[in-house]
Amino acid sequence: MPALLKSLLAVLPLLLTLLVAWLVMDGYLNFGGGEKDMFIAVPLLLWSLIYLFCYLILWWRRASMARMLALSSGVATGLVAMAWLVLAGFTLLSHW
Repeated sequence: MPALLKSLLAVLPLLLTLLVAWLVMDGYLNFGGGEKDMFIAVPLLLWSLIYLFCYLILWWRRASMARMLALSSGVATGLVAMAWLVLAGFTLLSHW
C-alpha cells in the first residue's frame, strides 16, 4: 500500500496538469485569453516534471514521505520561479 500511495503522489501533479491542459484546449476552462490560455499549462507542466523527477530521486534514496513531498515541491517551485526570472530578465534586456 505505501508503494501505491507513493506512486500516486509522484504522478498526480502530472496527471492534473494534463487534465488542465486538455480542459483548456477543449474550451471547458476559459481564462479569457483565447489560445494564450495554453500558456498556463506550460509552467504547470514544467513544475510537475521537476516534481516527479525530484520525488523519484528521493524515493530511490529512501527518504520519508513528508521529506519527499516537501523537498520535491520546494525544488520544483524554486526552479520554475528561477526560470521565470531568467525569462523576464531576457525579455527586459531585449527591449533596451
